[in-house]
Amino acid sequence: MRTVVRRRSAGFTLIELLVVIAIIAILIALLLPAVQQAREAARRTQCRNNLKQLGIAIHNYHDVAKMFPPSAINPGATGTTGYVGMGMVRNTTGYQLLLPYIDQAPLYNKTNFSLSMDNADWNSLSRSSPMNDPNVISVKLEAFRCPSDTPNGEPFAYTSQNMYTITNAYRVSYGLCSHTTEYSWSVPYARDTSDGKAIFGGFNGAARISDVKDGTSNTMALIETPFKKANDAYGPFFHAYTHTHVIFDDYGINQRYTQRGGRWVPYAWGAGSVHDGGCHGLLADGAVRFMSENISLTTFSNLFTMNGGEVVGEF
Repeated sequence: MRTVVRRRSAGFTLIELLVVIAIIAILIALLLPAVQQAREAARRTQCRNNLKQLGIAIHNYHDVAKMFPPSAINPGATGTTGYVGMGMVRNTTGYQLLLPYIDQAPLYNKTNFSLSMDNADWNSLSRSSPMNDPNVISVKLEAFRCPSDTPNGEPFAYTSQNMYTITNAYRVSYGLCSHTTEYSWSVPYARDTSDGKAIFGGFNGAARISDVKDGTSNTMALIETPFKKANDAYGPFFHAYTHTHVIFDDYGINQRYTQRGGRWVPYAWGAGSVHDGGCHGLLADGAVRFMSENISLTTFSNLFTMNGGEVVGEF
């Protein structure tokens, strides 16, 4: 008579399965921060590359126009009544002027630069009519945006008629550097090379390389600025000027002005980024530097002027 031996079928017990799941969870917990850090490093590199390409574009523009691009042309700003006539508000941005130099010539060619880009108008001078088609000019271009930052209510619109008025606007991460706000600009900038001026500190004109007496390696041209600030109306935006169009030095980097959504944000004209510890800046010689948020405010301010005669030192 044969004895039948019952073999235990292969498989996991409940305890063994729970142990395996616990080990997998621990491994995920250990690996996830490393994966996130690798992704942020890639985004940070892309941000740096964006600024590098914009630096090349600015110099290519200079080669053709013999000057840097104006920060804005005929904006509806506070001090433009002296050189912007009735019906002549354009609100053109320097970003739009760079389009042919970043492989965006079709968009540049579709834009009618003899017409207004949007309705910001501090002094009620009235824009040209008709206006550019918003479907053409209101675009989101990744070349002007840090991939680490989070979109903030886009496309954005501000409907009250004043210096912030804008329609279907997309923000940019790289602000044009100025040493003051537009409150100090009563005349077109053009080739105003007085002491303390910045490359983009004004409208309807900009500096030439020969005007950068402090040296192009000691003068800031563009600097990162976060999408989210103390108010959603604060720019800068790609397709049209608004009051907070430039970035200036008084606020340093990553100023902790107020909290929004559990995160500290700067005021209006502040530099900064969502990268840990600082932000990227583009120097006038085309070099991109990552600057600590703990940089001396004096050093930071000296970098913004093109002919202040300061000794910048290490930064």
